Amino acid sequence: MSDPTRKKVRLAAIALLLILTAAFCEITLRYLGFYKIYTEKMDGEYVSYYGRHMPTWFWGYHPYDSILVNKPEYTYHSKANNYGFADRDFDTSDDPHILKALVLGDSFVQGLGAPPDSSWPARLEGLLNGNTDSLHYRIYNAGVAGSDPFFEYIWLKKRLINLHPDLVIMSINYSDVNDCITRGGLERFRADGTTQFAPGPWFEPLYKNIHLIRMFLHFVLRYDFSLLSPAQYERRSRAALAALADCADSAAVLCSAHGVQFLVVLHPYLDPYDHYLQKQDLLTGIVPLLDHKHVSVIDLFGDFKAVVSTGNYRDYSWPRDMHYTSRGYDLFAHLLLQRLHRQYPALLTKKQPAS
Repeated sequence: MSDPTRKKVRLAAIALLLILTAAFCEITLRYLGFYKIYTEKMDGEYVSYYGRHMPTWFWGYHPYDSILVNKPEYTYHSKANNYGFADRDFDTSDDPHILKALVLGDSFVQGLGAPPDSSWPARLEGLLNGNTDSLHYRIYNAGVAGSDPFFEYIWLKKRLINLHPDLVIMSINYSDVNDCITRGGLERFRADGTTQFAPGPWFEPLYKNIHLIRMFLHFVLRYDFSLLSPAQYERRSRAALAALADCADSAAVLCSAHGVQFLVVLHPYLDPYDHYLQKQDLLTGIVPLLDHKHVSVIDLFGDFKAVVSTGNYRDYSWPRDMHYTSRGYDLFAHLLLQRLHRQYPALLTKKQPAS
């Protein structure tokens, strides 16, 4: 065999070895699932956080839809109400003996991870009505999985303010920061009534299909699951906090114009070991950005940390899914009620109409 032929054979052998090694690594990474995103872990498919186009401004279910929540750790059925939320029907009637509170939020308000009657708004309503004879409380659960404060503000402005609540509670967690980064803020809502999320990075199609690229981005370059470098995430998360604060302020001003009290509640994820959650304390940085003339704020991070530990967090949240269990939502309702009594007892009283 001539030298040129031997050289070609060696190069072909090296190329084949590299291809087989890459294929083995790719198969191994897929099997072990080290770099699966949340939707792949929970629903078995890759769903981009970027670039989605929707034919409407409103995120949620249709009225009276059947709602099936089927996750590896739990399965629950419920039915959407007349407004498309997982609760009893909403009504617009006013009664001087009923205080109506409307809760806006994502899956943690809807109550994913627990039966429909175990969401924290449902538990809060039960606690409030169990401690009073003079005033009845009705908590409207307007939480919907996958939502964020910008969708919630649109819901409030266009439809839900017409329920004439006495109090609006906007629940915010760490996922809302990332939702703002990947979806954009109020600019996502187009004048033609459609919604357009922010565009993703150019390499996302490669990231979706090749797990070796995922490993390189996450392990070597330290990119997060928003597909941002540490420096990019630092910059974009600060901008997201400012945009979220502006959104909450807008909701508060809207409520004030209708004589409605407004409260923001910040709450944590509970898994102390999850890499995704290591930066979630940055959410509390939204507090000084809010307009405290119109916005009341309750931060439950410290309250949860006083109860939930590395030894018991699985009692309060699902380890894979990260949503709360029934016990976690019950704890949420108790902690929030304690804070309301200490910080804002007036929010639990119904304003009397001007004479």
